[in-house]
Amino acid sequence: MPRPPRSRTPIKQAAVQLFVEKGIHASGIRDIAQAAGCSEAALYRHWKNKESLIRALFREHVEEVVALLDQALTNNGTARQRLHAGVCAAYQLYDAQPHVFRFVLMAQHEFGPYLPADVRMPQEVIEDLVRELKPASKQPIPLLAAAMIGIFVECSNRVIYGHLPGPLHTYSDAVTSMCLRVLELDQP
Repeated sequence: MPRPPRSRTPIKQAAVQLFVEKGIHASGIRDIAQAAGCSEAALYRHWKNKESLIRALFREHVEEVVALLDQALTNNGTARQRLHAGVCAAYQLYDAQPHVFRFVLMAQHEFGPYLPADVRMPQEVIEDLVRELKPASKQPIPLLAAAMIGIFVECSNRVIYGHLPGPLHTYSDAVTSMCLRVLELDQP
């Protein structure tokens, strides 16, 4: 019988990879344990069940993405520099950890509502940025943020599914320019 890993890291990595490749609901505790090289009991020592593992992973990675965006967007540069830094940071996360990036995207609708009220979603970070950059907008802030997020995510999807060649960070300049056009802060 496999020995339990000394840390949770191999279990978490195996779970995220399986959730992305096989699907959250198609991946069972047995699959995760086998991929992590540990027993099922080892998982149950750390998490009550598969759902508590998913929720913990989702929260951990959402907080990671929010911290990454907050850090990238909180410089004193121009709107273009700040937005470009945020796009680059998120796309570099994808290039370095594609399973984490994809897991957050795929799990957000099902598990986002279960996050505690004090945990911000990446979308809220973008809304805060739009509110700051375009405080007197004629368009609703959530609508502008949604348009920017749509550009960002759809470009990601195109790389993920092979419709655009990677790495994803090579599209940072173009995505930044498109988002600035949405905000009417950069004219073509």
